[in-house]
Amino acid sequence: MSGEGGDEDDGLSLETRKQIFEYVKANPGIHFSQLKRDLGMETGLLQYHLNELEEYDVLESEDYHGKRRVFVARELDADERQILATLRYETTRRILLFLLERGPARNTEIAEEIGVTSATISWHLSNLLDEGVVEGVREGRTTRYQVADEEQTVQLLIRYRESFVDRAVDRIIDFWG
Repeated sequence: MSGEGGDEDDGLSLETRKQIFEYVKANPGIHFSQLKRDLGMETGLLQYHLNELEEYDVLESEDYHGKRRVFVARELDADERQILATLRYETTRRILLFLLERGPARNTEIAEEIGVTSATISWHLSNLLDEGVVEGVREGRTTRYQVADEEQTVQLLIRYRESFVDRAVDRIIDFWG
């Protein structure tokens, strides 16, 4: 498509779209409702501009547990998008940060540290296992859980540190630093 003066239009000719793009670039994996809140946009307006940016292949979105997650097109591979999507949820982020800091742990140890029920941890761990973000290591009748790719997870935390308003992220980065 052509923009004014015959220049190629990349979908970012409107200030609103530039704002959306820059915010998603700084906060990859952000879910639609958070993006809407943070930018102070109406649902329909944001949907329209996101759809246009996806048509121009500038942004891409995918469903993650019933929420629309938004990423810059072709910036991250599938594994990176999966890890970032899980890090955008407070409970799964806390689980991953605990495992990064303490190493392999049992469900009950994670639950005690995070302050949620073992059933809640089990549900989240089941999803994290299915997504390949966490792996389980059997020790007799017990399973210990660990982050599947610690290096990649830490690198993403470092790269997008500013997008996580969480002191625990800073602590992990300092620990791994």
